[in-house]
Amino acid sequence: MTRMLLLITVSILPVFSQRIETQKPDRNHITRLGTTQNHLSVIELSEPVTQVAAGSSSFKVEWRENKVFIQPLEPDAVTNLFIWTASGRLSYELVPAGSVEQMHFAIDQPPPPTQAKTVLVQPQREAPPLIPPEMLMESTPIKVLGAAKDRPKVEIILQDVYRKDERVYLRYAIVNGSKTVYVPGAPEVSTLRSPRTAQSLIPLTNSQLVRDYGLNWTDETRVPVIHTEFQTPALAPGQTAHGVTSFELSAVRQPGLRIVVRLVFPADAMGVVSAVLVL
Repeated sequence: MTRMLLLITVSILPVFSQRIETQKPDRNHITRLGTTQNHLSVIELSEPVTQVAAGSSSFKVEWRENKVFIQPLEPDAVTNLFIWTASGRLSYELVPAGSVEQMHFAIDQPPPPTQAKTVLVQPQREAPPLIPPEMLMESTPIKVLGAAKDRPKVEIILQDVYRKDERVYLRYAIVNGSKTVYVPGAPEVSTLRSPRTAQSLIPLTNSQLVRDYGLNWTDETRVPVIHTEFQTPALAPGQTAHGVTSFELSAVRQPGLRIVVRLVFPADAMGVVSAVLVL
């Protein structure tokens, strides 16, 4: 008798546990959200977001209508996050997930209860977003060159930039190192004519030049600012807030030259508050 050995191959597929949760809004509850570098977490609410605030610049935080997008910039980043809507405030604790399998992909709120009455609404064309969602993942970090003078002053730290066609989108931090409350506002943006330093500007693309870098120029040309938004209407001494602005830049980069822009924000008690960016 011939015995036949039957081999059975069993494929064991990994079981992933990325979480998509649904939670009811609760002002008195703090929600823990696990994040992972190079991955995006989304909080989708049942109503539009009016304002967000994070306790650290180690995260990219953007919001569009009723959605908040979160991405950690450092592997062990931890901070808290507040989200405001017309109904009130929501609180979150952002923590490392440990692995992709344990992170929160999304935290949703249940949709509001439907009303019995049907309202007919004329269809409208949706306006394009003021800040494109792809900026969150495709923006380029900005290098800071030079050092600011040690003075009690408001400083602008440019963080990352995204360019689409002739429009530039720029994210920045406002650090209130002064002794008084600072009220931020939309910057005035200009391109610099004949910018020059002791070294070539060619290798300095996507760099911020601070005050002691020795930049000189002959004139400025104002460019239109399209949109600006920031986290808070006022910064107390020692407080940091984040903002984003977009502006049109039709100038064509010429071989051997760099486009240099200067952003001038509302002045503080010490004078001009500005930042210079090499594109």
